[in-house]
Amino acid sequence: MKKVVLSIILVCAFLMSCTKKEKSIYSSNLTNYESNKEYPYGKANEKSLKEIKTFDQLIGLCNCKSLQYDSNGNPGDTVALKWRWKYILNGNGVQDDGWYGNDTIESAFTSIRILNPQTKKWQVPFFTPNMTRAPNIWIGGKEKENIVLKRPYTVQDSIQVVSTLTFSNISNKGFNWEGKSFFPQRNSSNVFWKIWCKKEE
Repeated sequence: MKKVVLSIILVCAFLMSCTKKEKSIYSSNLTNYESNKEYPYGKANEKSLKEIKTFDQLIGLCNCKSLQYDSNGNPGDTVALKWRWKYILNGNGVQDDGWYGNDTIESAFTSIRILNPQTKKWQVPFFTPNMTRAPNIWIGGKEKENIVLKRPYTVQDSIQVVSTLTFSNISNKGFNWEGKSFFPQRNSSNVFWKIWCKKEE
């Protein structure tokens, strides 16, 4: 009987040590760079490529002004936009969420930004509520002081378009953003969206 009891105690001790070890590995390695009290928006994984910090100055919460244009280039109403940026995937990716509108317009969006380790370019699918098709994906990265993402596509009559998203005037205090459509065959372009952001204190 004593041997049985001793065996049970040893087995329990072994299982407890395994559980503690597994918990320690999980808490110390797998979520080190996720959001916490010290870093509410997470932080870049120091083991990742240096390009992981491309959006580092954008991380946090921004108060913005948003202005969209119709297909003829006419501006709509300027509306308030809240834009939140955070590190995800244990500091190996970035997600941003946006909410904008006024008394008659309400909308939201989110993007998952993943760094391709082979090309060192960011792959950015864009999501909105009630989507009925696969998300569009922009690809790019740093170009001098700006961040530029592009998505080429073709419309009717084989017209080529390059949708280009540009972050500029980037600092710890805020940034500007512009969405523009380029038409290489026509050598022309038109802006479809502008956003001006300031970081919350």
